[in-house]
Amino acid sequence: SKALCDTSSVNSTYLSNHTIQELWHCDAFDFIDIDEDIVQYLRLNKAHPQYAARCKILMNHAHLDMTPLLQWELKCLPLAVGWFERATICTTLSIHNSNPDTSRRILEESKEVFQSRILTALYEFVRGVPKKVLERRDELALVAVYDDKIAMVEEEKKRIQEDVESRKRKITQLEEENKRLRGVVESVRNALD
Repeated sequence: SKALCDTSSVNSTYLSNHTIQELWHCDAFDFIDIDEDIVQYLRLNKAHPQYAARCKILMNHAHLDMTPLLQWELKCLPLAVGWFERATICTTLSIHNSNPDTSRRILEESKEVFQSRILTALYEFVRGVPKKVLERRDELALVAVYDDKIAMVEEEKKRIQEDVESRKRKITQLEEENKRLRGVVESVRNALD
């Protein structure tokens, strides 16, 4: 049973054998009852070898612990989402029972329950990430201080540029007024002469 599906951990389940499809036995051993789980794993390996690992993980691990992925922070979140998207098919796959006319679904849960499992796992993952971020809060605070200083410098630069533009307008107005007054002085001189 452990060779087909070692349920001690998710990684052990993943590393189990997903290629064995049949057990050979002769009629002399018909009295040996084969565990129903073993039969189910063999049928799964035979009918859906490309999904066997994912389906076995979902069948045997109702709660997927996301804490090992936290060491990579949010970098693993897209991988986790992608894994669940690819595993969704396990909710629709069927395998035949001993009677070829009857079949049963591999994962006996509705899509809603499966969706809830996904959301729970992702919630735990995202909830665990801030712990890592808080460990680096000093770095984040330093970045925030620099961002504030940059914003202040940009505001000061903008204020200075507006002040320069205002002074240029005043200089232009004064030059025009000076030109007008020169014209008045010139006309007064001409009138006095």
